Amino acid sequence: EGPEHVMGPLSARSALFAYWRGLAICAAGGKYSRLCSALPHLTPQERLCIYSLALHLRLFGDGHYRSGTFQNDLAKNLRNVALPATGVPLSVFCSCRPLALLFAWLLLPLAALVAAVRRPSSGGGSLGGAFASSLLSDWSWFHYWRLNCVLASYHALATSDPGYGLEDKQLFLAACERQGVAASPSLSDRAIVVKHRNEEGGLGLHTFRNAAHGGDWILQPALSNAPSIAKLLPPVAPLSTLRLVTASRASLHQRPAEASSLDEGGVEVLSACFRAGRAGASTDHSCVMFDVDVATGDIRRGTTSAHWYQLGLARARRCPLFSEGHTVEVHPDCGAPVCGEVIPDMASIASLVREAHRKLMPGVPLVGWDVAITAEAGVCLLEANLSCNFFRASFDERVYFAFAEALLGRLEGKAGRC
Repeated sequence: EGPEHVMGPLSARSALFAYWRGLAICAAGGKYSRLCSALPHLTPQERLCIYSLALHLRLFGDGHYRSGTFQNDLAKNLRNVALPATGVPLSVFCSCRPLALLFAWLLLPLAALVAAVRRPSSGGGSLGGAFASSLLSDWSWFHYWRLNCVLASYHALATSDPGYGLEDKQLFLAACERQGVAASPSLSDRAIVVKHRNEEGGLGLHTFRNAAHGGDWILQPALSNAPSIAKLLPPVAPLSTLRLVTASRASLHQRPAEASSLDEGGVEVLSACFRAGRAGASTDHSCVMFDVDVATGDIRRGTTSAHWYQLGLARARRCPLFSEGHTVEVHPDCGAPVCGEVIPDMASIASLVREAHRKLMPGVPLVGWDVAITAEAGVCLLEANLSCNFFRASFDERVYFAFAEALLGRLEGKAGRC
């Protein structure tokens, strides 16, 4: 939970007025330091909630490191996400800036009111307190993900850091090979041909040209879960990975490559989760997300965010408004115990992602690493996600918010926090 307010808990009116005032200041170009001066009674978490939304509006038509424009990136990433129990993909509100402004100015406060009515205990028992909490400080995984995304976009636009180029999966694998960082193996063949065993006349034949030779496809041998991971899953589960998120202090300096120390001290592992893939799924995007202790590898209870991915009226009517939290202890498809098990050699895994961040992209603030523990290649990185999701793992929120404030200070010419 965030720090206590200097002036006590916010009322519904003061929270809504602060929200609207902050949006008006910052969407029009006001810096984070201006928001801090205008609303000093808010906590860092509450200010960052407002500023994250304002940056989404400000950057809407600006360039983006992977999608052409920030608007394009929003539309792509939100096309399968809906506010719980609505069924409406959030990409609908990314079609133009006026719709995005309508969503931020009116629809989000309305959603906060609905949440407060349905769960008033979040504000200490009163409806007004519950509304203030829902609007500004009762963050879901979505808030953290969107803040990470907009910070990455803002930072890339301001610095043109070359590390953002490594979101291209082929460039990432090539950089890992150059730097001696363990990554998933790939094939060197110029192309491969895939044929159906029973088709004739040229039908059922597909050719894939290797991205390493100018094509569009990364050609890799299939990897399977190591026994230590497979025992936690049903027999037909996909490759199930760890997501670790790291923060680089070097990104807070003007010359990140020089500021990145020769050891790993400049990179901190913020969180870890184990994505236990569901039976029959092709990837672990369909999963139960189990929190993992970064220091010990102990697997804690799990949860899902499935209620955020229910599109259409029929699904929305059956969709819960809130998650039950971290309550899952066994894999739902096979009953295998997961909570209480231990990820083997967690210290080496944490060292791998710190090394990768330091060597490959020290100037990128936050990176989400997909790490596989495989039967064929051991522990290896699959890819780096620079607009990263914590996947509901636990982390020190005070450290995270302080880092976000320091990053904004660096980008906007003001050292340190508000």
